[in-house]
Amino acid sequence: MASTESYALKVGERILVTGANGFIGSTIIDLLLSLGYIVRGTVRSEKPWLNEVFESKYGAGKFESVNVPNLDDKEALEAVLDGVNGVIHVASDVSFRTNPGDVINSVVTAVEAVLEAASKVPSVKRVVLTSSSLAAAVPHPGKGSIVLTQDTWNELSVKAAWDENTPAESKAFAIYAASKAEGERAAYNWVKKNNPEYTFNSVLPDWTIGEFLHPNISSTGLMTLQLLEGNDAAIKICGSQYTADVKDLARLHAIALLDPSIQSERIFGLATPLIWKDVVDTLRELRPSSEKLVKNAPPAREGFVDLVPPNRSKELLRSFFGQEDWTTLKDSLHAGITSAGF
Repeated sequence: MASTESYALKVGERILVTGANGFIGSTIIDLLLSLGYIVRGTVRSEKPWLNEVFESKYGAGKFESVNVPNLDDKEALEAVLDGVNGVIHVASDVSFRTNPGDVINSVVTAVEAVLEAASKVPSVKRVVLTSSSLAAAVPHPGKGSIVLTQDTWNELSVKAAWDENTPAESKAFAIYAASKAEGERAAYNWVKKNNPEYTFNSVLPDWTIGEFLHPNISSTGLMTLQLLEGNDAAIKICGSQYTADVKDLARLHAIALLDPSIQSERIFGLATPLIWKDVVDTLRELRPSSEKLVKNAPPAREGFVDLVPPNRSKELLRSFFGQEDWTTLKDSLHAGITSAGF
């Protein structure tokens, strides 16, 4: 386990986290506070419950939320970056609108605005972007495998997002995936072109499950638990992907922020293939009395290319946090059920 003396940012310094009220964002903040950092989190509108969550756990003065309605507002970003030493940009467009220009351009503009604003604040030493495995690749019909690397980009979804012939039922998802690909790619291109003083890394999660810090937080993790209520929307939305525990993903973000050896690196947060039958079977084991649990969940999808994530993330969890393996599906679902009151 890494010594705090080796961290790229000193314990007690201030970190800015955008999208503070989200599932991943709030969990990242919780981890950073537990490590001894001061955190400023952006929200689009006031979230008093968020302040209450962290003040009750860590005391006054450790966390503050600030309203930034538009993350492409460079002036507002520079103001909230005052006195900040590290940035984790989690917030993104999750509206699932069907106009590719609106969604993709807004994501790219916000990412570049955060990077530019951070470059004008001398105290900022590290910046991390929350991307998505969809930025690299999406499983699609065919044979073989896609080995995910630092240079793998989801060109299929980018093409589909702009293609007028893409089926209406697939359009919103393709646009969302394309926005993550173009947003992350724009970030690396901006950093390469402008050569800021800070170090930049990205983390690429997928379908996220695990513990909720507050009932007001909604996410893919909540959709997964709603299978217990007979709601199979998660299965319809997500076919053949990976999953990971939200606390594991928070640790990967912390590693990308704090490990000085990681520079210009994409870190994949993909623990295990997402097989809905396994999820439903595990939920049945955890809640055997559930009468509404979705039945006949599909097994592993066949006829799709496989995604092969690198082992790097698992190695980082072990070397930095002393965590021997990814959190298991059962443990993640149990944490979600317990914290969300299912």
